[in-house]
Amino acid sequence: MNKKLLVVALGSLALVACSAQDIKTTKEATVKTGCDYAQAITGGWQQGEITPEVTAAAQAAVKDIAGDHQLKNVLHVTQQVVAGMNYNVTFSIENNDIYTAKVFRSLKNTYSVESVDKTTNAVSNCDVKN
Repeated sequence: MNKKLLVVALGSLALVACSAQDIKTTKEATVKTGCDYAQAITGGWQQGEITPEVTAAAQAAVKDIAGDHQLKNVLHVTQQVVAGMNYNVTFSIENNDIYTAKVFRSLKNTYSVESVDKTTNAVSNCDVKN
């Protein structure tokens, strides 16, 4: 009887140990490896595709740069879903200067530029803080 109880207990313990999941803390879940997000978090910044909306956000940022400039190329974007969308977009203008801008797109599809900074050596906004 004791042997059967011991075998059942050890078997149950083995099953529980094998089914334990690796649970990450919020801090661990936000850790980035290079520019790839280790695990997406709802409401967090994620790498995005270069879409017409992203291009429009970059064009809005170009208008905030002093002088008459034209968007040359969108290089990289990360995005954050809020009540609308935040874009952190890295782009170049016609003279090959590179900028990173944070732009908000509202639910009514209007763009508001929060910041535009000239980037000296970043090739993507992985090099720039969100």
